Amino acid sequence: MRLGYLLAAIVGFVPGAASAEPQTELRDIDSSREAKLAEFDEFAHQFRRENSVLSMSYAIVMDGEIVAAQGIGWQDHDAEEPTTADTSYLVASITKTFSAATLIGMDADGVVDLDDAFTKLSDWDGRCEWLSNSQNIFGGGVELVDGYTPPPIDCSATLSLRDVLQMRVLGEPGTNFLYNPLVFGRLSNWVEEQTGESFDVWMRRYVLDKAGLKDIAAGWRDPKGGDALRMLAPPFRHAPEQDDNLDPSSLPNPELNASSGIISSAVGLANYSIALDEGGILAPDQLRAMWERPINADGNPSDYAHGWWAQDWNGKRLLWHGGWWPDAYAGMLLKVPDEGLTLVALGNTDGLNWQNRIQVAEIEKSALALKFLELFASD
Repeated sequence: MRLGYLLAAIVGFVPGAASAEPQTELRDIDSSREAKLAEFDEFAHQFRRENSVLSMSYAIVMDGEIVAAQGIGWQDHDAEEPTTADTSYLVASITKTFSAATLIGMDADGVVDLDDAFTKLSDWDGRCEWLSNSQNIFGGGVELVDGYTPPPIDCSATLSLRDVLQMRVLGEPGTNFLYNPLVFGRLSNWVEEQTGESFDVWMRRYVLDKAGLKDIAAGWRDPKGGDALRMLAPPFRHAPEQDDNLDPSSLPNPELNASSGIISSAVGLANYSIALDEGGILAPDQLRAMWERPINADGNPSDYAHGWWAQDWNGKRLLWHGGWWPDAYAGMLLKVPDEGLTLVALGNTDGLNWQNRIQVAEIEKSALALKFLELFASD
């Protein structure tokens, strides 16, 4: 697919000299944008090769329209199935944004209360005891690669659903951010225990079906998953022993929980992003609440809101989430909400992963994200 979904400018003819200047300006704007889209596409092709991503898809949204959607490479080692913008992938932790929207919506309707105790989850005591003694980085008390040692988890403390959504579960609840997919993933178990319905039912009710989103699967068992299940690119790992540095890999856990399980194409995630912006999922005040950055104990804004990483870049507000299944899949969903911009990029190796630290939002460390920001979000 060539740079598909390009938004065409339709300029009506109006007699008289007054029409000439606006038409010229519009042509200049369109020409400039198309040149930038072409430059990004060229960069994406190069990025795919350099990072050994066999199948890579991306989509770009501007002001509510998908202006570019592209598939690059092949879904299989034999180069028989070309990648398209509709090729699907396990999006891994990008699922957390869907979970956050689900819970924000449920809270607004009084189905759950985000200030309720997460720690009344039936198996929490045992899981917390294991986590606190495991020397796992998500239990805290372990020095990270950059020298930071987060406080250990306190299993006697009461965590709220909001604390978990904001990844502020270590030390005194609600004061210290550390990305924590292990605890976050149990939000789905909490919902299922408290409501008696599976989490995928709630996610469909509050996100997928509510927004009319098609071909996005809430886990591999989703009967409404459509083409997301049919067009899944199989995973590959980087294999230095192979000439092309690629070898088939095992499919990661495709079950849905609050942390992972969404299966989607780049176009599917682009349409999800548009639905968020246009109020198809959350009302404007609910969307603001989901993206609001809490304040940490040191007085600085957290780098994580509710299910979304949040940061500033060159004076621009960024909201994003990465997804990473080691030796299988990686991707990103990056929004510049005040500019009406979104980038989605997905791949069937982990070549799109940029090793973001787990306590600092720094998506500009991704070469692909930085190229997008420099081209489209720079003044």
